[in-house]
Amino acid sequence: MTLAGRRICVALPDTVLEEQDSVREKTAKLGQIARYCSIFGVDVLRVFHDARGRGESGFMKRVLEYLETPQYLRRRLFPLSDELRFAGLLPPLRIPSHKPKVPMGALRPGEHREGVVLSDGLSVDAGLDRPILLPARETPQRRVTVRVTSSSQSRVEGVAVDRSEVKAYWGYTVEVSGPGALLADGSFPLKVATSRRGDPVARVARSLRIDLQASSAVMLLFGSPSRGLFEMLGKDLRERVGYVVNLYPEQNVVTARSEEAMLSALYLVGLLSSPELPPFV
Repeated sequence: MTLAGRRICVALPDTVLEEQDSVREKTAKLGQIARYCSIFGVDVLRVFHDARGRGESGFMKRVLEYLETPQYLRRRLFPLSDELRFAGLLPPLRIPSHKPKVPMGALRPGEHREGVVLSDGLSVDAGLDRPILLPARETPQRRVTVRVTSSSQSRVEGVAVDRSEVKAYWGYTVEVSGPGALLADGSFPLKVATSRRGDPVARVARSLRIDLQASSAVMLLFGSPSRGLFEMLGKDLRERVGYVVNLYPEQNVVTARSEEAMLSALYLVGLLSSPELPPFV
């Protein structure tokens, strides 16, 4: 939640990888997507099903979640699999939750760390010399955010908290849904779809800025390389979202890639959300 305190959701079809044939190429593209979302503080990545696709939502979710997970937790949460064989080759996201391993005494009360609840339910592996001890039992093997309550050279205690308590950007979550549920989601009341058939961005920038600054949550929707959102979500798309925007009204290529559109749209939202941007004439 780094864009002026606004929750951001990026919605992608599970056909976004349709031009990539190998697991390596698909993983590399998902690495770009994860990186762009992390730069702009995206809270939720929503993968929706395209009926004409190969059904790769499960693969996308697994790789994206792996990349968002701190390196010291990956072996506990992700068993070896063919899907992830190239994910470890990608550069780390280096977001605030990806903290390095540190000695026990280096922690201070009030600090947060990501961890995994161990089998006893009362301790958490958080990348330290010893587990963090919890006051109450949690579900084993569950990933949790822990706030340190006391720390010494030999013992660290903490409590599991909701990640929204952390003031810094703490990563994204990945969800899979159908197209209908996507458009009906009221937790992101302002929805902005991207399409070559949309309104040129300059034409709607003024009203989009007003609506962005009045909204606490925005969803950005993107199509696939071969099919746009009108084909996937319906011809009545304009009636179901707040805006349909053409990010590249004078583009000089046949199609703009989904990850390119994502980068441009996230930058646009950040720019229009900024209180430092002078009013439009």
